[in-house]
Formats: sequence, structure tokens, C-alpha cells
Amino acid sequence: MDRRYTPLSPTEQLQQRIALLERIRQQPDMPLAQVVRQLRTGLYLTVEEYARLTGVATRTIQGIEAGAANPSMNTVNKLLQPFGLRLGVVSVAVDGG
Repeated sequence: MDRRYTPLSPTEQLQQRIALLERIRQQPDMPLAQVVRQLRTGLYLTVEEYARLTGVATRTIQGIEAGAANPSMNTVNKLLQPFGLRLGVVSVAVDGG
């Protein structure tokens, strides 16, 4: 956990994770870079901790968060899997005019 933050109790951690996942689920059109960053920072993880958790290189995570990387679907799913998420297709409303 990022040392800049005071550790939370297990109950507080669980509540925080549930709230974070709900915010992400409510915005299915959120860009991948924003999702990855919110997952990491919302749980107070450093890039290094997130890399260890997911098995994705630190440099790759930094590139994704900066919007400068084009990760494979496998890499994206590695980043999402620890949180019970996976990459998917979302229906988009088509503007008739």
C-alpha cells in the first residue's frame, strides 16, 4: 500500500473496493487508461504493487495510464482480473441524425 495513506481496517478496505467497483461499473464507456488508474489509485496501490499483483510490467502499466500504450486483450484482462472484472463489449446508442 502506498505509504502516503493511512492503512484502513479490513471493513473499510472492503467498503472502499465495493464503492470503487460500483463507480467503474456505472461508467462502461470509461477509457481503459482511466479504469486502470482508478483501480490502482482507488486502492492506494503503487505502480510497483499493481505490477506484482497482476504480473504486468511496471512500464506497461505506466504507458497504459498515460494513454501511450496499446495493450493486448490478455494484458488488459490481467490488469482487471484481480478485481473481478474483464474486458468486454458494450452496446453504444446510435444517434439517428
